[in-house]
Amino acid sequence: MSEPAPFGNRLLEVATERAADPALRHKGEVWSYERLIRRVLAIARALRDRGLQKGDRVLVLCEEKLPLLLSHLATMLGGGTSVPLNPSFTVHELGYFLADATPRLAIADGAAAGLLAELIEQQSAACQVLDAHGLAQEDGVPLTEPSLGAADDALMLYSSGTTGQPKGAVHTHGNLLAAVAAIARCWQFTPDDRLLNCLPLYHIHGLSFACHTALVCGCEIMLEDRFHPREAMQKMREATVFYGIPPFHYAFIKRPEFRDYARQWKDLRLITCGSAPIRPEVLPELEQIVGQPIINRYGMTETHVNTSLPLAGPHKQGSVGLALPGIELAVRNKAGQAADVDEVGQVWVRGPNLFDRYWNMPDPFEADGWFETGDLGELDEDGFLSLRGRATDLIIVSGFNVYPPVVERVLNSCPAVRESAVIGVPDDRKGECVVAVVVRQGSEADEATIMAYAAERLVDYQRPSRIVFVEELPRNTMGKVLKRELRDTLA
Repeated sequence: MSEPAPFGNRLLEVATERAADPALRHKGEVWSYERLIRRVLAIARALRDRGLQKGDRVLVLCEEKLPLLLSHLATMLGGGTSVPLNPSFTVHELGYFLADATPRLAIADGAAAGLLAELIEQQSAACQVLDAHGLAQEDGVPLTEPSLGAADDALMLYSSGTTGQPKGAVHTHGNLLAAVAAIARCWQFTPDDRLLNCLPLYHIHGLSFACHTALVCGCEIMLEDRFHPREAMQKMREATVFYGIPPFHYAFIKRPEFRDYARQWKDLRLITCGSAPIRPEVLPELEQIVGQPIINRYGMTETHVNTSLPLAGPHKQGSVGLALPGIELAVRNKAGQAADVDEVGQVWVRGPNLFDRYWNMPDPFEADGWFETGDLGELDEDGFLSLRGRATDLIIVSGFNVYPPVVERVLNSCPAVRESAVIGVPDDRKGECVVAVVVRQGSEADEATIMAYAAERLVDYQRPSRIVFVEELPRNTMGKVLKRELRDTLA
């Protein structure tokens, strides 16, 4: 088996091959690959001059996307490990990441720069804070010999922390390139593609699934600083690929002009949805309006994209598709054996796309390289995966397994429910009981109506014992419901 190539080397090759072609479009300004890579290498040189050494971690906290992307790429090409963080994190959260990552440098803009400076002083950390905007203007002598290896660390992204303390997933240059190459093959990227990216770049979805994949394919990234439904619909007239999350699609479908714009998307060949499940009652209408399937997929911070619905079909409703090229997928039962067809079990993955390790934590892999995702799922006779929620979300009522997505699908089909989240809370008699947290559809919705609806469609142990009404469900920036927060509130 050949040694994997480093991501940074491939990026440099593409920049040379496609020097005059557009790499990035931002605020009406087009950056060629030559201009982009020269600026990135100039910043890499500046980081080296400020003490960056091979393997050093660099925190990147930027409210603006262009400085973030330039700083991130420069860190990796300079031999460092980029650690992008959400600039909206609280002081407590930033303090945790600073202490855990032990960075040599931090690149920040806005209020985050001041917060970091205070935290560094409090922790007596050996970390220098650099101005992101000043670095982004760096146009000095570029770094000429990056000297990168496939086993070198490139990127560390912290897990969302929805089930516990965030863990830093470390990606090497080799596994990073393997992961994005698998995405490119599955979704058939070519240099002619134009990818509209409205996603945050401190998350693996917007940073790696989108930007990294596009850059190693020689595509053009249409980079938007934030998502606005009308502006995105306008830009989609020029795009060939659009990565979405459920809140984006919900915002589209509420707009009266959505149908008119969708008819103008002549070049748009791929629309995805991920990072959180989309409400199943929304999907048929959405696909009818855009005139093509919304490609569902399954990915993680640790693994990039594991599975995807095939572009050419079949597009099985509720499924997240087949394993990507080079990626192995297994579902295991409680005994650790391969689960039967349509039997729910733990999802495991193996392949060159997997991260290298968790920062400062024990080895998470089996001896033969398999990684337990923590997700529950089932495989059908054709190898299509359907997810049944996180293993930590499984509810056991009187010895019976209750899978929250099953109950949520029923509740969400009730006319009185706009959306729901189902959790388990301790119960002295049954071990756990099912609690449904519900956002009403109209002011007339009441608990008795929803309970009666559920009683007709769910077996007794699946039925909610209590309905809690809320104005909205707590979510992270990618639209994923924070069930741990709900459990902590209701337990």
